[in-house]
Amino acid sequence: MNKAQAKIIASSTAGELVCASAGRISTTQGTSLEILERSKQKENNGTLIEKVVASGHQSLIEHAMFTVAFDSVSVCVEEFVIEYRLASFTVQSRRYVDFTNIGCYVPELPEALSARFTAHMEHMFGVYAKLLELEIPKEDARFVLPYCFRSNFYCTLNARELMHMISAMLWGRGAQFPELRMLGASLKKQFEAFFPHLLDAAEKKYHADTARYALPDALPAIPDPKPMQAGIKLHDTTASPETVITQAAAANWMILPDENPELRAVVCGERPRELEMVQARFTVQNLSLAAVTHLVRHRMQSVLVPQVTAAVLRNTYLIPQSIAENADALALYKQAFTDNTAALRSMLADGLPVSAVQYFALAGNQLDVLCMMNGRELRHFFALRTCNRAQWEIRAAAVALLMQLRKQSPALWSLMGPSCYVTGVCPEGRLSCGKIREVQAYFAEDRSDE
Repeated sequence: MNKAQAKIIASSTAGELVCASAGRISTTQGTSLEILERSKQKENNGTLIEKVVASGHQSLIEHAMFTVAFDSVSVCVEEFVIEYRLASFTVQSRRYVDFTNIGCYVPELPEALSARFTAHMEHMFGVYAKLLELEIPKEDARFVLPYCFRSNFYCTLNARELMHMISAMLWGRGAQFPELRMLGASLKKQFEAFFPHLLDAAEKKYHADTARYALPDALPAIPDPKPMQAGIKLHDTTASPETVITQAAAANWMILPDENPELRAVVCGERPRELEMVQARFTVQNLSLAAVTHLVRHRMQSVLVPQVTAAVLRNTYLIPQSIAENADALALYKQAFTDNTAALRSMLADGLPVSAVQYFALAGNQLDVLCMMNGRELRHFFALRTCNRAQWEIRAAAVALLMQLRKQSPALWSLMGPSCYVTGVCPEGRLSCGKIREVQAYFAEDRSDE
């Protein structure tokens, strides 16, 4: 079985030099290139970086970049890491890749439980394989995958954000989980080859909110699994957003003022900064763990995702339409959640550590996710997630949110929707759904009663 690991596979070719030059440029006479050349002759570049960072000016290390390969880690690690919004991610897709033989991560367990854990997870992978045999699409069969399944992905981020991630793994919210601590320790050692003492200083300053993130000694009783429908709850939006946007556009006109800029021209423009002046706060209710990935990859938002263990404690789950319409698949699918609950209860009674409970979450288990997006990010969100090519669960949530917003401020939100509706052009190329006219007509209709 592959060992979970995180490996720095690429880095800036002159990270220390550039960071040291950045540390000097604000207080040193000369041009950017002159300071860079002088820094090449200095022997104290590392010491300078440590001194400046220790004084609180960490922006200089943002000029050093790293790419980390997360190899054969549990998907719980993916859920933890992907919340770092100052980073770029590419993840092996469960929509398209067959995960039958991907394998599972086995956490630190009492010896007597290890074999039972492995046998149960093999059973769950077997259910996944049987669903595929019943011609259930991979993107729907994946909802029975347990959250110990192996995930592989790349993450590119700057040194400051990498330090933040490592610190959280070792001393913060991730420190409760042995897998994350192990990966954090490995990354710390690798990072120190580039910047030897920065993380030592970070450890001294890092104040983990231990009361907030500490795991309890015991958990409440696990309820029986229960299917639930997803939904959208719109909490609040900016009042009179059309007025806010047009006033902002008038104030921000590039050269000659325009007293009455057209709303469509702003919304559909190349640089719609004015949209950032409005926002919406909403909860995606009963969102599957699988779909959380599609939501949190939108970086320019405030998003609050409960830890994976919370999905286990709720024990509600999604039923895809493809499974609901297949009697054999539906029976197998529901039984999988029942079997998983029974196995978890049994192993908890026999001493399963609370830190290992998260690995019993199934991808179809659900959470409520609270989000706040500004208008510009919502334009981007709707362009991608109301598209017919979007994963069906996140698409349904995005369409429901858009329709609720249209009820409140139709003049603004009726201008938003999938890319083909907003721009008239489908960006999917050969992967297009081929229904551009139907999609445009759907979003052009008044659907305030839906």
